Amino acid sequence: MKNRTVFAAAFVLIGLLVILAPTVLFAVCESEKKMACYYTGKAVIGIGILIVALGVVYFFLKNKGTRLGIAIAEFFTSGLVLAFPLKLTGLCKMSDMACRVKTLPALIVVSILLVIVSLIDIFFLAKGEKSE
Repeated sequence: MKNRTVFAAAFVLIGLLVILAPTVLFAVCESEKKMACYYTGKAVIGIGILIVALGVVYFFLKNKGTRLGIAIAEFFTSGLVLAFPLKLTGLCKMSDMACRVKTLPALIVVSILLVIVSLIDIFFLAKGEKSE
């Protein structure tokens, strides 16, 4: 199987995990009042859609330089996955809320996974290995 296909599938899968983490798998707090975790969940869904879109585009590209650029973009996008819950929009203040207990650890794991996959891809593409 071609490395391009493997990395594209990995990016799409990780993007789907980012989308599903705050909605289905480890849903953020449910409340009638829209709290910070609600907005974090919406932002993370948007970032997940971006990760999936980059993975789909990655699959159709044959140029190694362009794929390298997408892999670098995926690397920096992983930082956005963590920036929203930790710094930008935040989460609930109480430490026992679902967003802090479930959603944040899931997003951390998925973000680390995206960093690892994108760094491996960057290494292969930059080194000039046969990545077709």
